[in-house]
Amino acid sequence: MVAFITNVRRPPAIILAAGKATRMQPYSLEVPKALFELAPNLTVLDLTIRWLREEGINDIIIVTRPSLARFFVERYGDSVKVVTTDREEGFGNLYSFLTGVEAVDSSEYLVLMSDHIFEPEILRRMLRKGGSRAFTLSLDRNPPWDKLEEGLKVVLEDGEVKEVGKDAVPHYGIDTGIFYCTEKAEVIARETIEEKGEKATIADALRKAIAYGEVSYVDVTGLIWMDVDTPEELEEARKILPLLLRRSLIKPGDGPVSRYINRQISTRLSVSLFLRGIYISPNLISLLAFSLMGLAAVLIYRGFLLPAALLIQLSSIIDGMDGEVARLFGTASKFGGLLDAFLDRYSDLLIVAAMGTGINFREPWQIFLLGLAAGNVFVTSYVSHLAGWSTERVIRLRAWSPASRDVRLLVAAVATALGMFWPFLWYMALVPLAFSAYMVIASRIPEKPIKLEKRTPKPEVKVKKVRKKVTPLEANLRVLLASSIKLTLWVIVIRLFYGLVADLEPLTILDLAVSPVTVLNVAEFIVVVYFGYRILLSIKSLLDLLSKWLVREMGLVTEAAVKRALADIFYLALISLLIMFVPSYLEGVPLGGIVSKVALLVLLFLFLLFFYDLAKLFYRSFKGFFDRQIARIAERLSVAVEGEEE
Repeated sequence: MVAFITNVRRPPAIILAAGKATRMQPYSLEVPKALFELAPNLTVLDLTIRWLREEGINDIIIVTRPSLARFFVERYGDSVKVVTTDREEGFGNLYSFLTGVEAVDSSEYLVLMSDHIFEPEILRRMLRKGGSRAFTLSLDRNPPWDKLEEGLKVVLEDGEVKEVGKDAVPHYGIDTGIFYCTEKAEVIARETIEEKGEKATIADALRKAIAYGEVSYVDVTGLIWMDVDTPEELEEARKILPLLLRRSLIKPGDGPVSRYINRQISTRLSVSLFLRGIYISPNLISLLAFSLMGLAAVLIYRGFLLPAALLIQLSSIIDGMDGEVARLFGTASKFGGLLDAFLDRYSDLLIVAAMGTGINFREPWQIFLLGLAAGNVFVTSYVSHLAGWSTERVIRLRAWSPASRDVRLLVAAVATALGMFWPFLWYMALVPLAFSAYMVIASRIPEKPIKLEKRTPKPEVKVKKVRKKVTPLEANLRVLLASSIKLTLWVIVIRLFYGLVADLEPLTILDLAVSPVTVLNVAEFIVVVYFGYRILLSIKSLLDLLSKWLVREMGLVTEAAVKRALADIFYLALISLLIMFVPSYLEGVPLGGIVSKVALLVLLFLFLLFFYDLAKLFYRSFKGFFDRQIARIAERLSVAVEGEEE
């Protein structure tokens, strides 16, 4: 497996698998919990090892008890290093931690739990941040309410970890069980065992490290993970396995169309094949995608544009499956990658050429434009590769690129369906070229600047400055009040002008008749957007303060969950206002009717999106709170009824 991002550290990984799994008995009496199957021949631990190897981590140490060692050796052989504790029982997971550290030949290492499943992005974030402190933990600030109740809670203060524990304040989130450690972690772990004994836990070591200022965190909120401690949780893990596998197939550098459209379809197909044990050669899938694109080119030439457009997008979706199937089944190869890249470039070229056959070229510059569009099929990938295809900076650029292949093919499909060949050629000639130029500029190493002398300018002037300290609350209230007053005054002034220009004739600008009222509508819209944006930022900060109060009042709910709920409610209210007022602002604008309908459609989509997110959030994070309130009300009613009966 090849790591997706190359410019991060690849430390060894220690996987702790020495627990007794008493809550899994009697099943755990026959085989270690980590080797329970999520799917036929795919265990809990297999998934963790798969994610590690995909990120380029092959130095893997499994720590277990002597009686369980044979199970791991039989399954993994020499591909991992199995080390055992010097006793069968009577120790905590910190003792297992030190056993693993003694087998590591590195000053930095990852520590993972063998009974946890998670999506690979959590691992990538840990590797990107690394850590200069003893422990860097992974923090979920908005876990499901049931996990919040039983997990290792983490308390933050000014962005620093101040406390951890099962009984700590739950407002800030919980640890997900993945740690990035440095050599200082071993020193702290040994001190902890000396003080607390061999039954000490990693949580005990974290508390000591916090006192030294040696704990940081990586935010993994929104990513999927869970620990598998009970038979019920094992069943839940099996249910979410397809989603975990699908998320693992979304590459960090996927373009927006691939991430939000193509992968939503292709990963479902690939994972379904994998879980059913149906293997199709990735090279055959690459050839199929190429054949579909070739057939689309023929259909464009013959004038069957709508079927051709559908085939272009279908080929774009299927093209993602070759890499997905190769990764899932472990058959990725250099040959497959080269074949896929080779076929991709020439299939794109076929589409550009096919569109060229449908255009009557009359001028030399038009032929030049076609050549530039064809050349850009190769240029974007070539420049990305030279800039460092797998470096984090290039991946971030490609993730939202308007010139990535997935975007190009969607544009090609839409242009084909509408018969808009010229706009597509202009797009292919200019957009990939502009993006490639941007990547070249972004990759430039800045020249060494001239440094001024580090001294006070002469003559020295001493001025006594008295600055009043302004609190964040005061600053936000100032902005809110000032922006509200300015917005009101501007709207009043513009509204006064309406009466003055209502009877004026339309102005002719670039052959377009524009009413003065329309100009005022646009001006008012700009004023509302500008000052409204400033007001929104202030309100958002005030909502953050409100969320802190609500968290204290509600109890077992995280601050992140409350902030997100308040934000969703606020955006729903804002979108509702926009739905009411947008048509009036667009009145009189050229094509205002069409623009108004499109704007309302977009706003309706956003309203449904935020409403869905709010509903999902309430079920995930607030269900426990509401269940407890209902139980209390029911209990009080029962007491009242029983009292009346007596």
